[in-house]
Amino acid sequence: MFQIHRHIYLFIFLISFSCKTFSAINKWSTSLPRKTFFKAETELQDRVSFWVDVYSKYTTSQGVFHNTDHPRQIYGEIDISSIKNNYILSEQAKNHRIQTLIEQKRKQLIVKFKIKNKNKIRLQMGLKDRMQNALQVSGKYLPMMEKIFKDKNLPPELTRIVFVESSFNIYAQSKVGASGLWQIMPSVGKAEGYVQKYYDKRNHPYYSTLLAANILEQNYKKLKNWPLAITAYNHGLAGVRRMKIKTGAEQISELIDSTEKTNSWGFASENFYSCFLAALHVERNAKLLFGENLIRTMPDQVQNVYLPMAKNQKEILKIYDGSFEKFKSYNPHLRLVQLRQKKYFPAGIPIVVPANKIL
Repeated sequence: MFQIHRHIYLFIFLISFSCKTFSAINKWSTSLPRKTFFKAETELQDRVSFWVDVYSKYTTSQGVFHNTDHPRQIYGEIDISSIKNNYILSEQAKNHRIQTLIEQKRKQLIVKFKIKNKNKIRLQMGLKDRMQNALQVSGKYLPMMEKIFKDKNLPPELTRIVFVESSFNIYAQSKVGASGLWQIMPSVGKAEGYVQKYYDKRNHPYYSTLLAANILEQNYKKLKNWPLAITAYNHGLAGVRRMKIKTGAEQISELIDSTEKTNSWGFASENFYSCFLAALHVERNAKLLFGENLIRTMPDQVQNVYLPMAKNQKEILKIYDGSFEKFKSYNPHLRLVQLRQKKYFPAGIPIVVPANKIL
């Protein structure tokens, strides 16, 4: 496991990023470079097109049944918006009806298309509304992320992996424990000292980006190939290496097409790089896909502070106008259940503070 540089502090260690008004918005624009070497090879174009549709055509109430090996092969569509919008039904009743409808539709399509292996038909729900929100929110974090990647001589396009991982939801949590904007796994966070009693820096925008940049840098150094390095961010470096050994492949398209699979290699691994390329395409064409009225949140003016000494909770909340909710919104990485039980916040915990405030 690679090691991230440990931050050493004697009093206060400040890192400032951005200088815009809190919650300010602006008309949509993209900071992606005009020229990029992240382009879909011929073998991936159908997959990328499929994910572009998922991100920009179908909402989270709409979905498509497709072939797992060839996602662009669509068997049928489904729309559950009438059920989701039925305010008479309880959430439990809605979920039951949705699952019933999905299974009925799946069985119909299996019969209609004479699908012998039912595991080859998969439902993918759309993400259009989620992507549109992510495009707006992303402006709050991308300038900081791009600077970190630029300082490490990494392509700025890599910051768009966050669209795929969390849709820029700072509170994102996966079923397997991945957390934060970059969906970093617990094992990685613990190995790097990110997961502590009073905080989890996987949920800290700045520090999680530092760690993600290190992971991608390490992946590229080992694999010498950005499509594979990006895939390894999702599947793991060791997992991609095992696939390379098992298949003898050197390119992502060769890994996807190979009949030789490791046990852990699945649909998500095969499609992660295509999702990334689709996210780049959607951002570049955001106004065309989502309309001219698309907006973008501007970055907050903040500073990251390590508390030099224990400090009274009430004194800290004064910085946030006495609002615990405001404090919480600035600090999604803190374990607030544990901290609220203490009158004093312990020394050494990282806190995000408005830049115009003095701790």
